[in-house]
Amino acid sequence: MRRQLIGWSAAGVVLICAAGVVLTAGAGGVPRGTSWSRISGGATPATAPGGQLGLARTADGTLHVIWNRGTGDSPTTIFDTRISSAGMIGRTTTVASGWAGNEGLALLVMPDKTLRLFAAGMSKAHAASGGLNMLTAPSSGNTWTLVPNAVWGGATANAGAFAGATLTNTGDIVTSWPAYFHVGLDPRAADSLIHPDMASSPLVTDHATGAIVTAGITIAGKAGTFVRQLLPHPGRSVLLPSALDERSSGLAARIAAPGVYVAYAALNGQTVKLVRYGGTTKTVAHGTGFNTAKVFAGPRGRLWIAWMVFRGTEVFVTRSNEAVTAFEPVQTLTLPDPSTNQGVLALQGEGSAGPLDLFAGMTIGSEAGFMHTHVLALFKLQAAVGRPAKGQTKAPVRLTLRDAGDPVPAAKIVVAGKHLKTNAKGLATLTLAPGSYTATASAGGYATTSVSVTVH
Repeated sequence: MRRQLIGWSAAGVVLICAAGVVLTAGAGGVPRGTSWSRISGGATPATAPGGQLGLARTADGTLHVIWNRGTGDSPTTIFDTRISSAGMIGRTTTVASGWAGNEGLALLVMPDKTLRLFAAGMSKAHAASGGLNMLTAPSSGNTWTLVPNAVWGGATANAGAFAGATLTNTGDIVTSWPAYFHVGLDPRAADSLIHPDMASSPLVTDHATGAIVTAGITIAGKAGTFVRQLLPHPGRSVLLPSALDERSSGLAARIAAPGVYVAYAALNGQTVKLVRYGGTTKTVAHGTGFNTAKVFAGPRGRLWIAWMVFRGTEVFVTRSNEAVTAFEPVQTLTLPDPSTNQGVLALQGEGSAGPLDLFAGMTIGSEAGFMHTHVLALFKLQAAVGRPAKGQTKAPVRLTLRDAGDPVPAAKIVVAGKHLKTNAKGLATLTLAPGSYTATASAGGYATTSVSVTVH
């Protein structure tokens, strides 16, 4: 199946900067392939993975990955795996055992830095009833406590494959499950209907307005992704013409910037779109067979977008600039074991630290579960060579580092044995004698990049 990705080629560029001075951009290209590590799953029903991860990053940069294992008809166990800001998988501890349910998980970091987990199911296997349960832990996640009598949603939440949670701008908790949402922590408070035909109801909060927005698949009357503001009052309903699968769209609110965005694979599978709720639509990719598109919040208003083809062997990702008007080069991530990989059923991610920690729920042979990879951002290094001053042989070289058009300050550049640092405008300068050189730029959270510079 042939696919064409638009916008951001990694081809080399030749610039004529001055008479007798030629700059050739490095032709290393966009990175392909990646390493994947298993987070959850196994080959037998006793180790069957849940379909959703709870993801939240604490102030120390640690990403807590909550996952469950076991079938819904037998006691299951919920775990917490830590991943460092550099993408290294750390220790795993038990959150709860003897659980009944292998469904939705949603994790929040509270204003006081503690963790709140909302888990669909029942606290004891074979219990008569259940719903969305609440557990608490310190920021370390070392010890978890089930809050007694804090269960809401009933059978609908208990059987829900997905759960959602967010905070209002005043710090109150709002939770969701398929078709419903609940404000606050009082189980006696009424649950509110979002839409009678939604398989999931993720929640995000607009940083600027405090509006809480949901987006999910619906097939009532018209098919597509249903998007609506829920709080502080109902907003305009939007139906996006997405593919008809819960994996086909994703929802994210920008960090420290206004706007809620939905990424979706179009109904015809030929484009991936990024839509701002109440705003404009951008085409991220053209191709055929797209059935999955997700969006995740990055730092300073940036957004990560990931998409793929049904039963494909690759996932494509890119990241926006801070204004969400331009994008980095598209990266192609090859899935593990492509010969026995049966395809990705879910994509989740967390990008608040800069890089994207991406999780793909897939089946490899007979073993299903979530795999993890750590995706570094990409920047572009360019050089311009000027004319030597009169009577001099060395020429001035201007190095510019950009991330989807945004300057990258305080990055390190090494060229001809000299160590430079970019200024607030992403610039660094030096003089070089005639010859051929390689300038290499590096910065935390970015893949290293190089450019070749020739001075005649």
